[in-house]
Amino acid sequence: MDMTGDPMDARQAEAALDSARAAQAAARTASDRRTRPRGYAVGQALTFAVGFTALGLSASRPGWAAWLLAGGLLSLVAFFVLVWLGAHHGGVTGWFDRRREPGRSAWRTLLLPLAAIAVSLLAAIPYGTTGWLVAFGLAGGLEHLLRASGVGTA
Repeated sequence: MDMTGDPMDARQAEAALDSARAAQAAARTASDRRTRPRGYAVGQALTFAVGFTALGLSASRPGWAAWLLAGGLLSLVAFFVLVWLGAHHGGVTGWFDRRREPGRSAWRTLLLPLAAIAVSLLAAIPYGTTGWLVAFGLAGGLEHLLRASGVGTA
């Protein structure tokens, strides 16, 4: 049925399907043109890693604690600014790529984030909060860079 409720013949249905496919192709082309510059992913990964590493080291370096805390917080603010700019540059920031090839399960999209959390929790056992924050910063920054480059998506 068309919008008026009248039945459609095969020719009208095929024309409507062709129009929908053309619109989908145009949307894909438009989204390809709105990709973020490569520097966003690297900047986000570095500011994430530096921010959490500085916060972790501030607990074990009392003489430098104020500087490390300020630097860590500024770095994390820069991380969120870069995420915001990336989201507004392209219209949407990709988080997990939901497109999967046949035979690849959805749990693989969560593998890298869970690996970063597991590494940081393992570092917390011998090194406490400092080890947790440093490991989380480094593993999370690497995970973000891998995910942004498409390596960690399913």
